[in-house]
Amino acid sequence: MSFDYAFAYEDRGYMHTSRWSLTGVDTRAGGSTTAGRLWLLTSTAAQTVTAELYKTPACETADLVASGTSDISDIASGAEVCTLSQENASGVTGQFWFESYQGDCGYPAEVLVTLCTDADLEIEYCSLGDLPDDVYSATHGMARYCAAATEKVLLLVSGLYANQLGGFGAPEHKYHTAAARALPDYRRLANPDQLKSAAVHWALSTAFGSCHELGAETMYSQLRDYHEQKRSEAIEGWALALNLDPDTDEDADTIKSGAMVRTTRL
Repeated sequence: MSFDYAFAYEDRGYMHTSRWSLTGVDTRAGGSTTAGRLWLLTSTAAQTVTAELYKTPACETADLVASGTSDISDIASGAEVCTLSQENASGVTGQFWFESYQGDCGYPAEVLVTLCTDADLEIEYCSLGDLPDDVYSATHGMARYCAAATEKVLLLVSGLYANQLGGFGAPEHKYHTAAARALPDYRRLANPDQLKSAAVHWALSTAFGSCHELGAETMYSQLRDYHEQKRSEAIEGWALALNLDPDTDEDADTIKSGAMVRTTRL
């Protein structure tokens, strides 16, 4: 499972990235990320951008997990891909696109890879390692389900909070060929951790559903139904902190859905 809904909190005064897709991410403790985050550091030389992904904000050499380059000499004509190769035997590979690049900002941009990791899931179910081998990976943990849950939650958020995020998202969004790929602007999610509970229960309900193979009720079907209910409750209780529109400094918070409450902060 690739993590196709990663996004960077970049300063678009310097660069605009899009279409992130990372594979080989290990969501176990001590894996590829820190609490589901990576940090992107870029530098340019002779119209070539070098991009490095680190698992800590300090960006120390030992914490480098992937790197790649992109030729931006013709970026004015269209986005340029940056293909990432693993570093330090991390197993992380993938790609993203530079939609624009005005210069090096000099500090790393946080990249949200996954809304939940195994550590978050283990708070709800401490025996992940006892799940069947086709559910729990000995090399990547629950990455498959964390990726799926992150995608589902962000797509739901982009629909429910379309005005606040600047536009609707859809499953085909990452393949859309229209200009800029600016929307939905997930950078407006001021605190993505507010979505974690829904992602945790979504990941677990999907995982337990995969374990349940019988027509009759089993422990796995009971766990699936429990986490499906908790997922719904978590979504109903959302009170998201949203950054103001970074371009206009205006809040587009005008409608509510169900029991959800929207708040904003600078």
